[in-house]
Amino acid sequence: MKKIDLNIDIGEGFGLENDIIPLIKSCNISCGSHAGNDMEIKKCIALATKYKVKIGAHPSYPDKENFGRVSMKIDRKQLAANLEYQLTHFIKFLNHPDDLNHVKPHGALYNDCLKNEILVDTFLKVILKCCPNTTIFTMYKSELWKQAKKKGISVWCEAFLDRVYTKDGKLQDRGEVGAVISDVNKIFMQLESMINKKKVKTNEGKWISIKADTYCLHGDHPNVIKNLQKLIELCNNKITYEL
Repeated sequence: MKKIDLNIDIGEGFGLENDIIPLIKSCNISCGSHAGNDMEIKKCIALATKYKVKIGAHPSYPDKENFGRVSMKIDRKQLAANLEYQLTHFIKFLNHPDDLNHVKPHGALYNDCLKNEILVDTFLKVILKCCPNTTIFTMYKSELWKQAKKKGISVWCEAFLDRVYTKDGKLQDRGEVGAVISDVNKIFMQLESMINKKKVKTNEGKWISIKADTYCLHGDHPNVIKNLQKLIELCNNKITYEL
């Protein structure tokens, strides 16, 4: 039976961690720069440790006003210093630095790291300085994926279950109608096609190839708990894989 790594962003102030963490394999905990605070970081780490969930740091642009979802024009040194602070501060709350399994950039930083070579170089220099033995979560063949592999940094390909893809393999802008998938049955169908066909249907109805080591559901989705529980139920009815 194939076990599937499901990850969710947490520690962002929605207060759902007690329900979410026992049901997933990996968590991405906000470092406080787009949302959350020290108390939430501690709580999430404690819950993840209790339920043996892989702990990930979720750094972002320093932009709480926009929840880290807006690209920022920021000096490289300033950004590097801020990212270094986020990660070193986060690591202090771990029982041991090696408890940090992965790092996944958040929001606009994630999207910008898909294609911006200079930004990716800045990001990876911080990773090599703060947590060189960690794994990066990013999309297959992104600039971050390419440069991480070149630098010998472990990288996992991430796919999104509750978001619609475009023909170039990117996510449809969440501000556009239909970009977020709310129907759990459609989320399950997307997971099945990703696993069995290694493909996903785009917003234009065409199929594109996809590779994934971990699958993301968004923690700020209005029905995340209900969808997560139903998704697990649907997967449990299959004998070939489980969440």
